[in-house]
Amino acid sequence: MKTSQRRWMLKAVCWVALALTVPLFGTRLFAPPGTNVVHYAVKGVFLESRNNGGKAVIRHETIPGYMDAMTMPFNVRQPDELKSLKPGDQITFRLNVADTEDWIDEIHRTGTSLSVALPPKEIASELDPGAPVPDCVLTNQSGRAFRLGEFKGRALAFTFFFSRCPLPTFCPRMNNNLAAVQAALQADATHTNWQLLSISFDPQFDTPAQLASHAALYKADTNHWNFATARPDVIRELSGAFGLMVISDGASFSHNLRTVVVDPAGRVRKVFADNEWAPEELANEMRNAMNRRP
Repeated sequence: MKTSQRRWMLKAVCWVALALTVPLFGTRLFAPPGTNVVHYAVKGVFLESRNNGGKAVIRHETIPGYMDAMTMPFNVRQPDELKSLKPGDQITFRLNVADTEDWIDEIHRTGTSLSVALPPKEIASELDPGAPVPDCVLTNQSGRAFRLGEFKGRALAFTFFFSRCPLPTFCPRMNNNLAAVQAALQADATHTNWQLLSISFDPQFDTPAQLASHAALYKADTNHWNFATARPDVIRELSGAFGLMVISDGASFSHNLRTVVVDPAGRVRKVFADNEWAPEELANEMRNAMNRRP
């Protein structure tokens, strides 16, 4: 096993332990004082600022031992650091990674690129609430093929991820949040008709064996929470219906985030388009779906 894979496994165990011991019904912008933080010096090209300077989209170089080169949005601790930057500026910055948070700071302009292609704008969602969810065939962590439509009659929530995703506020946060939702719904004896699903868009790496390992890390009750994937064309059709954008960057992916709640009739109830939602929000959507509340 490569050093980066061992490091990912150790980090994942820490994330799962936190998810099982600390209520995650809320999000923090940055790690509190005293949290173990690892720092990385990074070079890249600034593409654009988002969320009033709260995020910076950067095409960064490989971060040795941690992350392949790719284009992605980073959380920014001090938005003022972006004010003097223009698309195409070459920069250096510090990436800070804690157990469940990550952000950049110490951003410095070092030069200017001649031209740069801006990333595509995100689509909030293709399907409106009330629209039927497209049916498709997926394969779960046991190697069993199943149809998404099999979950009709239950409240369903699914998110998209890939198991090699390194930043804790991206795919790991989605699965940490689902772990917290699982715990909340398991403790609620009045609502039992529910299902969670984590769908990988990296079927080449995320085989059933890898998905089973990932499910074990998050203590998934496979009666209620499955990890699955499908053929690339199936994933593109399903994810595209909700505005998920996935761009292959070598062995990794640049991507946004989508988490979908489906009512027992198989219709879209709610689409969470980012990583700032709290698990209790999703758990309440699931409860209301089971109660058939608007």
